[in-house]
Amino acid sequence: MRFRPGVLFVHLLLLLGGLVMAFPFYWMLATSLKSPQEALQAKPIWIPERMKPANWLKAARLGDSPLWGGLAPGRSVELVFPGREGHPPRALVPRTPGAFFDPRADGTRVEVVYREGAWRVRLTNATEEAFRFLPLVVLWPKEVPLEAPLPPDAIRSQGEYWRLEWVNAVPGALGYVLHNYLEAWHAAPWARYFFNSFFTALTQVAVGLFLAALAAFALARIPFPGKEAVFVLILATMMVPGEVLLIPNYVLLARLGWLDTYYALIVPWLASVFGIFLLRQFYLSLPQDLFDAARIDGAGYLTQLFRIALPLSLPGLVSYGIFTFLGAYNALLWPLIVTQSPEMRTVQLGLQAFVSEAGSDYGALMAASTFVILPVILGYFFAQRQFIQGIARSGLK
Repeated sequence: MRFRPGVLFVHLLLLLGGLVMAFPFYWMLATSLKSPQEALQAKPIWIPERMKPANWLKAARLGDSPLWGGLAPGRSVELVFPGREGHPPRALVPRTPGAFFDPRADGTRVEVVYREGAWRVRLTNATEEAFRFLPLVVLWPKEVPLEAPLPPDAIRSQGEYWRLEWVNAVPGALGYVLHNYLEAWHAAPWARYFFNSFFTALTQVAVGLFLAALAAFALARIPFPGKEAVFVLILATMMVPGEVLLIPNYVLLARLGWLDTYYALIVPWLASVFGIFLLRQFYLSLPQDLFDAARIDGAGYLTQLFRIALPLSLPGLVSYGIFTFLGAYNALLWPLIVTQSPEMRTVQLGLQAFVSEAGSDYGALMAASTFVILPVILGYFFAQRQFIQGIARSGLK
């Protein structure tokens, strides 16, 4: 086989391009698994502690469940710190800032004893409430070498001690790895946000496909006077910036009483000029003989549409459906204008609100961003074949 430097160069460029495109996604994923201190380090941390399998085994030993951890009422967990006997460490469960009563801090019995060549911190749940997570702070003497049972989430200097902090001392394996995801999910009503986004996006896809299919078929296969002029006028509306229509649409919806409802999120975007153009190109690419034969057999225009045109235009329908879904799912400005109540927020509005509330907790921010874009990535992988065929056959460049 003859060596071709040009082919090798192209392959290297493709590989380099793939790595460049994958890097931001990997950095977001890695940051979503970092502790708060790791996320704020000036020096980049490529592999966080929570991504190391050795730490997964350590976390599986802490908590009632090997996978999800936790501490049930009356149960205890013991953290072992090998070291010499001497100046004893101190341990406490930190209180939630601003809380008058904290069941974890007030209801956890903490014991520190030296036994069998190691300091042992024993945490006992003395309440009647199960703890999903249990933070812990250990003040470890600086003169004693440290070998922690689980890498701490933060290490700070405090006088003669190292202040070791764990956001959850009873994590379990999955609870340890996915801590930021669990905290981000419980910090906001994401289930409601996802329902709103999927409901509005899928409704726009279904109704938009139906309307675009009818209009595109009329412009492609039904002869009527002025058809080309109508098509040019429809295309001309694409030159109007969407921002120009924000105020008129808002005023119209306000007069209809549709603000802060699903009607405001869905109805203004049901008709799509791009969808009409895309499907029209597909219909024009189909052989005219098919429609002539159907007309000879007595098929009307609706029969030709639903029995011939639509089944043969599946790649175009999928392409338009993907574009419509992405536009509706990623919409931020329009939902921000027409909705006020948290119950009507979409995932993008929820993510924006979460960003302002989470502050500098970049691990939780990246975790929320990851599960917001995950449906889009999965949907593209499942439909990428039809998507590529749709773009190739529509004549778009």
